[in-house]
Amino acid sequence: MAKVEWRTEGSVDEYVAAPPAAVHAAVSDVTRHGDRSSEVQSAEWLPGSEPGAVGARFRGRNRSGLARWSRVCEVTANDGARFAFRTVPERIDFTRKDSTEWSYAFVAEGDGTRVTHSYEIVKFPPKALMALYGRMFPHHKDMRPQMQETLLALKKSLET
Repeated sequence: MAKVEWRTEGSVDEYVAAPPAAVHAAVSDVTRHGDRSSEVQSAEWLPGSEPGAVGARFRGRNRSGLARWSRVCEVTANDGARFAFRTVPERIDFTRKDSTEWSYAFVAEGDGTRVTHSYEIVKFPPKALMALYGRMFPHHKDMRPQMQETLLALKKSLET
């Protein structure tokens, strides 16, 4: 069997029959991400900045199989045309020193919106953990299939 390397970035896109403002509003409401994702279970804004503002933080709770974990994320862009956030590396917990930037771009197309969902791993976890993560979460080696499922769920929620 061929060895699958980790993708460090990727993107998928989908047409949604809804205006860009409506699609942006749905995506930038992180408390609803659990409604559309097979892995994200819930998210809640943390005290501090205005929810959704650049610099605002939220905690996302995830599940894959029997594994459960949470991460603090920080909004890095939110201007109507793009919504992005990154997982915040933690200094104390060596298993969470990685960081990934997740983004959504919204472009008007006809009567709807072309949504592009992207990711980029900007900081890998410690090398000693990569093999373990690869066994526990083989789908994390290429996030695009799950991201496409998320966009299809977004499309369904906004078009019905």
